[in-house]
Amino acid sequence: MTFTGPLIFAGFLDELTMPGDAAGSTARFRLTVSPTHDGTDDLVLPCRVTDPVMAHAVLHDLAPGDQLRVTGYLHLPCALTEPMFLAVSKLHVLEAALLLEEAAALPALRLVTHPT
Repeated sequence: MTFTGPLIFAGFLDELTMPGDAAGSTARFRLTVSPTHDGTDDLVLPCRVTDPVMAHAVLHDLAPGDQLRVTGYLHLPCALTEPMFLAVSKLHVLEAALLLEEAAALPALRLVTHPT
């Protein structure tokens, strides 16, 4: 079952995107929506992309921390064993995550020896 009109959500990726099928022609991700910026109000929304071109972009161009605006139709389960998800029809990157490749190359902990 789906709603008749599209819904729009803005949020961020908290984890890597996943292929929806073996061929990579679909993609899945979870969008964290924080309407009040209070962690207790956060919503984690499962999203699915079935357009192959958009799925390729989701799988190869998005990174955790990216802020997104997604438009789509909410799929509500008809049975207890079916998942709820947003079938994404449009996706816009509002702000890309900071790339910390140089910082990642540095060791997280550096031992400093003191002369005794």
